[in-house]
This record gives sequence, C-alpha cells and structure tokens, in this order.
Amino acid sequence: MRRIRSLLTALGSPRAMWIIFAFGLAVRVTLTLALGHRLLPMADQPVFLDMAEHIARGDGIMVSPELIGIPDNVTEAMRAELATRPERMRDEQLNALWGIVRPNAPTAFFEPFYPLFVGGIRWLFGPTPGTRFGPEVIPFGPNVVIVRLFQSLFDASVILILFYLGRALFTPVVGGLAGLIYSLYPYSLAFVTNLVTQNTYLFLQALMVFFFVRALDRQSWANYVLLGLTAGLTLLTRISLITFIPFIILCLWLPWGRRLKWGRLAVSMAIMVLAAVPWVMRNYALFGEPILLPTKGGRNLWEYNNQMFLPERTEDARAAGVMITYREFARRHYPDLKAKELLPFPEFTDENEIERDRILNQRVKGFILANPVVYVKLCFLRLYQLFRVAPSSAKGPLVTLGTWATVGWILPAAFLGLLFSFKHWRRRSVLYALIFYTAATAAATASGIPHRVPTDPYFILLAAFFIVKLVGLEAEPQTVPNNQRLTTND
Repeated sequence: MRRIRSLLTALGSPRAMWIIFAFGLAVRVTLTLALGHRLLPMADQPVFLDMAEHIARGDGIMVSPELIGIPDNVTEAMRAELATRPERMRDEQLNALWGIVRPNAPTAFFEPFYPLFVGGIRWLFGPTPGTRFGPEVIPFGPNVVIVRLFQSLFDASVILILFYLGRALFTPVVGGLAGLIYSLYPYSLAFVTNLVTQNTYLFLQALMVFFFVRALDRQSWANYVLLGLTAGLTLLTRISLITFIPFIILCLWLPWGRRLKWGRLAVSMAIMVLAAVPWVMRNYALFGEPILLPTKGGRNLWEYNNQMFLPERTEDARAAGVMITYREFARRHYPDLKAKELLPFPEFTDENEIERDRILNQRVKGFILANPVVYVKLCFLRLYQLFRVAPSSAKGPLVTLGTWATVGWILPAAFLGLLFSFKHWRRRSVLYALIFYTAATAAATASGIPHRVPTDPYFILLAAFFIVKLVGLEAEPQTVPNNQRLTTND
C-alpha cells in the first residue's frame, strides 16, 4: 500500500503530467500511423468524408447521391446484405439520406463545426490517397491520417485539462491519476481513430469546463470571454448544448453568490450565442427560416421511439446486445400500443428537410402522448443503454476484457466518488450538472455509449478522486477556495 501511495503522490507533479501527456499523445499518434488510410467500421464516416469534399470545392455542407441507397463500389455479398436493410431501401426510394437529406443540395441536418473542420483539412492538405471502409474504397474526402493527427492532439490535451481540473477541484494527485487513466481509456482511443463528432465535441466541451473552472477562481474578462468562445464552439458541434446555458449560469452563481459579476457573465453568454449567428443566418438565406437546431432531431427521435415497434426492428435477426432488449420490449408492448398509424416512416413527396423534420417530430410527439407509460419505460431502457460497459458491436474476448478492465470499474467508482465529493459541492456542481444533464437528455431522446463518451472524462475524474480517497491519500484541498470563503457553508 505504501508503494501505491508513493506512486499516486508522484502522479501529482507537473513533470508527471507532461510525461503522461507525451505518453498519451504517442499512443494516439501510433494508432493513427498504424491504421493509415483505413477506416474502422463506424457509421457516418463516409458521410463526413463526402461533406469535406463538397466544402473544399466551395459547395457548402451537402452530400452526394453516391451515399444514398447501395453504393456502386461494393462487393456482391455486401450488396446483397445492404438490400435487406429497410433504411437503405427507404432512402433509395425517397432519394434522401436517412429519408431527410437531399443530395447535391444544402443541408442543415448536421451541426457545422465538424464538417467545416474536416473540410478545412481537405482544402489545406489535399484529398485522401484512397480510404478503405470495409470492402468499399472511398476515393474522395480529406487525408484521413491528418484528421486523426489533429484529433490525437485534441484528445491528448484532455489529459492536461483533467490534471488542471483535478488540481483545481480536488488535489493534484487526483488530476494526475485521472490523466493517467484517460491516456489509455479505450473509448477515447476509439473515437480518436474514427472520423465522427465525438472526439471534437469531447475536446471542446472539456475546454469549456476548463475556462469555467478558471472563472470560478478568477472572474477576469479573459476567463469569461474564453468561456463564451469555447462554449460557442462546443455549441456548433452539438447545438443541443444550448439548453445547458441555464446550468452554466447556475453553477457559477452557486459558489460566487452576490459577488458574481453578472455583466461579464452576460457578455460570456452573448459570445456563446453569437457564435451560432452565422449558422442561423446561413440557414435563413438557404431555407427561408432562421434554423438553429439541426434538422436531424425528428429523425433521431423517430428511430428511438416509433421505429422500435416496426417489423424492421421487431423481426431483426441481426440484433445484438441491448438491441435484443429493445426488440423483446417492443414485441411485448406492441399489442397494447395506441396510435399505431404513427409508427411508420412518413411517405414523403416534395417536402424539404425542414418540413420533413417537423412531420417526424409531430409523429413522435403524437406517439408519446398516446403511449406515455411505454415512453417512460423506453427512457429507462435508454438510460441503461447509456451506461453499458461494452458496445453491442464489441467482438472478441480482448475487446470485452479491455472495456470491463477500464470503464467496467470506472463507472461504479465514479458514482461512489460523486457520493463522497460533496464537501465543496458548489465548486464541483458543473461536473454533476454535466453528468446528470447528459443522462437526462439521452434518456429522453437518443442514447448509446457514443452519447456518454464526451462526459467520460468527468466520470474518470470522480473515479480518480474515489481511488485516491480509498488508499488514504489527501483527496480534498486543505484550504477553502477563495470564492467560497464568504458564501454560506457547504
């Protein structure tokens, strides 16, 4: 035990922090170079590669016809497999990706930051030499290696942010241990190597939390401006974060109370909102409406509610993991469902994607109002899905062992850490708010491990706090933070 304490104590030094950062970055860069231009089998990557090509050509955010239906450059076996998927057939019939996005036309289906990020890399560094996605060869899009190198730097920087958060909210030892755990965290490494939004959103959200905590200690203009800027960039990666603004304000008010500098906070929140103005103006110019939320909301809600009770899900023999639980749930409750006419995907004709999004939202709302008890049960299923340890697509004993050996103990340790960390709960309220906000929104809308991953650094931080406390080291700051000396007792 003495050696473990000595090791943990050493992790709290700045030198150890930089060593862990260099190690984490080296691991991520090594994975990037080992994969080369191959894409791991995660959905949506070809879509972002395609959008990057359009952006680099000056077309804006749109998708190509090749993404709809069954691609030409796949094997016959893959073609036969895709031909059995109702979603592919529906998209081909409607000539729209996910039944919403028309090809070669501007779309507001995606938040703009990540497509612009990969599009900028395509414009600066040129096209990919030929990216392989399973049996498909994708001859367009950005250089995949360059994108992954940027994502590796983003993700390794989270190690430094965790060290700072640990030192500011707990002790340096907590921050050092959290950084070490994150350096080899499987889901972190997985999303570094995939061209999807999770990695960038996780990094930007961590930056937002970093400047939030800096504002907790010093309410300078610089901290508030940088908080607003990073929150705005995070918003452009996941616009649903806009509903988190009241929690940002609340979590700053809790420790500062009457001493909160409301004027500076107002400027900070204005910067966050102003970051979305170009996106809203672009949508108004293209669609005639000042759209803030992306047009994917209705489609995602339909998928996690109405579609669950259709034969394409209840009769799906390929279901695995949590999808089997959903399938059995749907079979059990289907006979007693009301408003079954709202279950199928609408038979769209000439509606644009904004109108299609509204129609799908109305269908989901009607389904929920007609079946409130079933919807509440679905919320609990989605909550279970959010906190699963291993993904349904996990294959092989090594993958299973890797996830259970890391997140398998991190999540329970994090919840124990949460319970024991209320001594300075006002300062730490932003961690609690992010965790509960993520859990509540995922349970109410759409869920899965990818929805939880951007919050995993804060679970790791709380787990590190619990471990440090468990081994008998000091896990709480010795002095009361400056912004709590004049507030009511915790």
